[in-house]
Amino acid sequence: MLKRKLVIPAILATLVAAPIYSSAATAEHSLPPAAGQTNSSHMSYSPGTHYEQSLKVLELYKEPEMELVTPGLKKDKWMTTNPDMMRYLQDIVDNNPSASMEIAGHSLEGVELPMLIFTTTSGKDSAEFKSKPTVWLQGHVHGNEPAGGESMLVMANELANGNLGKEVLDKINVVIYPRINPDGAQYFQRQTALPLDANRDHVKLELPETQAVHKGMNQFQPEVVVDAHEYGLSDSTFKQFGEQGSIKYHDILLLSGKNLNIPEQIRKQSDDLFGKNVFQALERTGYSSREYFTNSSKDGHVTLDEGGAEARIGRNANGLQPSFSFLVESRGIGIGKENFVRRVASQVETHSSILRTTAENAESVKKMVQDARDEIVEKGKTVSEKDTLILRSDRTEVKNQTLEVVDVATGTVKEIPVGYNSATNGIATLERVRPTAYILPPAYHHIADKLKIQGATVKKTKNAQELEVESYIVTDKKVDTSYYEGHMRANIEAQLSKKRVFFPAGSYVISMAQPTANLVALSLEPESVDSYVTFNFIPVNVKDEVPVYRYMKELDLVLE
Repeated sequence: MLKRKLVIPAILATLVAAPIYSSAATAEHSLPPAAGQTNSSHMSYSPGTHYEQSLKVLELYKEPEMELVTPGLKKDKWMTTNPDMMRYLQDIVDNNPSASMEIAGHSLEGVELPMLIFTTTSGKDSAEFKSKPTVWLQGHVHGNEPAGGESMLVMANELANGNLGKEVLDKINVVIYPRINPDGAQYFQRQTALPLDANRDHVKLELPETQAVHKGMNQFQPEVVVDAHEYGLSDSTFKQFGEQGSIKYHDILLLSGKNLNIPEQIRKQSDDLFGKNVFQALERTGYSSREYFTNSSKDGHVTLDEGGAEARIGRNANGLQPSFSFLVESRGIGIGKENFVRRVASQVETHSSILRTTAENAESVKKMVQDARDEIVEKGKTVSEKDTLILRSDRTEVKNQTLEVVDVATGTVKEIPVGYNSATNGIATLERVRPTAYILPPAYHHIADKLKIQGATVKKTKNAQELEVESYIVTDKKVDTSYYEGHMRANIEAQLSKKRVFFPAGSYVISMAQPTANLVALSLEPESVDSYVTFNFIPVNVKDEVPVYRYMKELDLVLE
């Protein structure tokens, strides 16, 4: 087998905040957390950080035959710092005419958020650029999942210096956003520096990191989006299987957008075209894979839940643009540097498959996404009782399922029986007829700003006027007993009725005749699990009228 030379800057953590954490010798030990960060921040990224795999288990995960050249593997240097990453990216840009770099924004602690644009066209504003499908690759949204961000830097090198760029860039554009959460990477923690989870912020958009991602994405309106993560392999769920229990097996877990408001054709082809090709490519190259799941155990019975449909998650928020959207997770949380090369390589194989599938089907991928966006625009122009928005949904149970796991004592792979709840086959539990627009009072600037960051067009009424609309009255409200992502969520039930409402000049109007309309609806409909009412940006109590109004006629208002 021929060796491939990959430049892989090992993003192990970026402990550059203070001199005390800068030496490799100091970093080999668990250190006190930085002020305001989690207890695991600055924990060494080394074998056995949380769980050390047995030699028999490690035999299953042989490192791929690759020559690695990486700043992070140099003597006395065990990580790629943020400055190292920027130098690495700048070197790619300086030496490749198809690559350019922009700074999308800054993290909470002021670290630059770079994105690389790879294109053979004259630039992102050119007609040629817009005629090609664009693939957006992003990673390291969770700071303790370094292989995802690492794979982004490998992909940049492969596009700039490897055969992959020659293979695909004539047919597609690629944007790489390598490190969404540099502060979390620095502290080696899941959350950002606040700490909040950036991958639960795609509707409420409170963090500069997620705001920057969406603003960057709005420039390119990608047809395909990949979000690279890692998952934890050891927990108590599988302790009853084997003398020493069992752990998770698969190199890669993959999942497409599952929100039922993502157009059906996009959801179907995400799995039938892209997913199928990824699984085949991974099998050919010796990596195990399956659909992403979370797991639980009760009375010895294991249940798997396929990844959910919530709009707050990047995989679904991106799919609601709409686009082909994928979560990629390698087997890596909590095992330090073990299998690190394999984890990165399996992600690179996954991302490369998605790029190749897009390039090989460039015209049809572009058309499928454009058709889906056009259909949403057309639906938003009129009201039909048959056209509903799905505000809540549930998974459905699939019988007689099994899961491959690794027996810790023997290092063998075995199948165990599991319950399985499918989001792919999810069912709607609450629906509302699609309006032609939502109208908000003129004081709700913060809501308008969030919707704009999502990519929505928001306009204002030019004149004061009385309009017939549908309004919500809150009939029930249940508030969480603990904080979730900084909020005590308010889960409400509401009664919808028609009434005439006076709207001052400057009231906000959000037309549903735009591609992001389904994401807009999930943000504004108060009974949606991720709405601005749920997260208290629009606070209400029982008997209150929700100041989000549904316009149910053809949109003919005079707007600024």
